[in-house]
Amino acid sequence: MSKRKTAGDDPYVVVLTEFPAVGSGVHRGRQFSKAELVQRTTYEIRGEFATKEDANAGALKVRMGSAYFEDWADKHFKKAAPPWDSTEGDNCDNDEEQCIRVMLRSTYEAELASNAALLAKSAAAAAKAAGKAKNKKQAELAKSGRVHYSFPGPPRGVDRPASLEAVVGKDGAAYAVPRGEALSVSGGKHRQLTLEELAACKSLLVHGRGGDCAADVKDEELMCFKRGMTALLGACASLDELHWHDAMAISELLTGRVDGSPEDAAELPETRLTKSLKVLSIPHTRYFAPEDLEDLARFSALERVDLRGSLELEYGISNPKCYKDPYLSDSDGEDEEPMPYTEGMLAMADANKKLKEIDLDGILDFDGFKYTLDNNVVEELASKGVRVKLGRKTAW
Repeated sequence: MSKRKTAGDDPYVVVLTEFPAVGSGVHRGRQFSKAELVQRTTYEIRGEFATKEDANAGALKVRMGSAYFEDWADKHFKKAAPPWDSTEGDNCDNDEEQCIRVMLRSTYEAELASNAALLAKSAAAAAKAAGKAKNKKQAELAKSGRVHYSFPGPPRGVDRPASLEAVVGKDGAAYAVPRGEALSVSGGKHRQLTLEELAACKSLLVHGRGGDCAADVKDEELMCFKRGMTALLGACASLDELHWHDAMAISELLTGRVDGSPEDAAELPETRLTKSLKVLSIPHTRYFAPEDLEDLARFSALERVDLRGSLELEYGISNPKCYKDPYLSDSDGEDEEPMPYTEGMLAMADANKKLKEIDLDGILDFDGFKYTLDNNVVEELASKGVRVKLGRKTAW
């Protein structure tokens, strides 16, 4: 008995795929690997037919109903049979494109299987590369001796912890809580840090959300957290490095700014912290306003500042400068208002003569740089001896 498939066993299908418009729309300037394109491509069967002629007719109906082929496809493709690719329409504003094809179901299933194999191979290669990069990062951190916290944290990322990792509790005391854990006072899981430990501490991580953390107390103006944080920082008489995750009330707690304080950061109270802190890391905070950056000019001994993911785009989106054509020049640039974080960044560098590094990793994502800083800031900081780490663009 013959095992040859009949048309009913292996029908023709109309396949609609949608994929990123490489080089256009939100993907302008981005390059995709083959695996990345496959991963971002969706497949949809839009009809099943016994003959190729019927399938072509069904494909035409799909094309006529798609906005991606509207107004140009009939003239362009004329009577040509599928495949039809919307990239041939040269619409440079598209974020996505479509392709309409006719093929046997067996061919369609083979393509899906091939894609799955490609993605599996790519995932294995990526995991291997990530493992090598992680080992390299661990070796570099061990050699440098630097405290470092990655985002995301372990196991994906690599940390080299501070000498103390602390959470301010609802009772105002500081507890020894490793990063990634929520404070548990009632269960006795975490112990209270002693004054002797805090006084001798050179590098400190302050973090905390959830559990018995003071930052989650819904009191007026975060008074519970502020009292505890003020006491914690005051007890750290030898502190050189402060790593503060989920930072809040930054200017008030670091420089003493309150209502009625002088506008000039140089006139704010001078403290042991502002005179001797060498490393300040406040990454990925949701509460870092341009004024907070300006107040960091009260510090005078900073050598490294970590602001990864902390500059807020919303402060600059209303500045007309963001939307100017960079290829057009005019003569009114002197009258333009600077971008929101420019003045604070330069003032901080002027006040801290030993400043060597500012980490702004993440600022290139979603074109964040143009909404937060002026184009000449990196060059001006370099002239002051400050290296700015911008990282690489990972989100469009």
